[in-house]
Amino acid sequence: MSRPTSREELKQYCLRTLGKPVIEINVDDDQLEDRIDEGLQFFQEYHFDGVEKIYHRHRITGSTLTLDTISGNFENGEIIEGSTSKAKAKVVSSNNSIITFKDHKDSTGISNNNTSSSFTNGETISGLKSGATAITPSDGDVVVFGDIDNRFIPLSDAIIGVISIFDIQNVSGQTSSDMFSFRYQFHLNELPYLTAGSIINYSMSMQHIQLLNDIFVGKKPIRFNRLQNRLYVDMDWANDIDVDEYIIVEAFRILDASKYADVYNDMFVKRYITALFKKQWGSNLIKYQGVSLPGGITLDGRQLYDDAINEIREIEEQVQSKFQLPIDFMVGPG
Repeated sequence: MSRPTSREELKQYCLRTLGKPVIEINVDDDQLEDRIDEGLQFFQEYHFDGVEKIYHRHRITGSTLTLDTISGNFENGEIIEGSTSKAKAKVVSSNNSIITFKDHKDSTGISNNNTSSSFTNGETISGLKSGATAITPSDGDVVVFGDIDNRFIPLSDAIIGVISIFDIQNVSGQTSSDMFSFRYQFHLNELPYLTAGSIINYSMSMQHIQLLNDIFVGKKPIRFNRLQNRLYVDMDWANDIDVDEYIIVEAFRILDASKYADVYNDMFVKRYITALFKKQWGSNLIKYQGVSLPGGITLDGRQLYDDAINEIREIEEQVQSKFQLPIDFMVGPG
């Protein structure tokens, strides 16, 4: 069992390194588990092998409104209004007793996701174009806000850093696959030159177009804090993106040791967690100095603790100076 492939094997490896079973290691199992968590967290925070670069695909969700009694059919794209709350929203789709909507506005016309000024229980919902009506349930939550009204997308707590998002095309469909778009026509006109000679002119032209786009259009600013698990994109959510479209996020995600067993055998992980065990052992015995053990061994809790502190400091400095990713990788401009 020299090559740890699980959490338990890593624990036993570190204990054997400290002298088990020849020496009794005076550390509780819960303390060992805490130190393993601490060691893996440091590895994921600072070692470049503790994270992986990913492209996270997120499907944009709309807000939903639950209805009880429906009369008529709500039309996609029409505005609905609550009789009591005076809240308004644009219908994206209607299916049985659920309306999916976006661009929620309260009675003052302000777009927000404040539940206190949203659609309320027991009120009548009217379609301002179709004339359809419905009544919301008398109790329970009738509104669940989606990404567009929240103005952010949720991310997994495994994601520790966001670099950027891919450019978001507007909902009018002006993409490179649209034959009436400028980009499509530009590619079409340049195709004979690409097949006949050098592509230098094409490459320089595309760089020029990208520069113009960056100056006059720009990128969507993003804000991310890993403790919130939310990626805020500062854009016109009501018009720049639609329900069921995708946002592609370039990010860094921690490696899950339970899925990638090689993490337990990483040289740094084994050294660091062994030092953490030693520190915990010394902390438990710190009031004991010069205690004699069978075989003429003398146990000194203070010395154990001090040695472990020095080992931990040395390992952390080595990792942060040699194996840490650049400090600016965490969040890019968007």
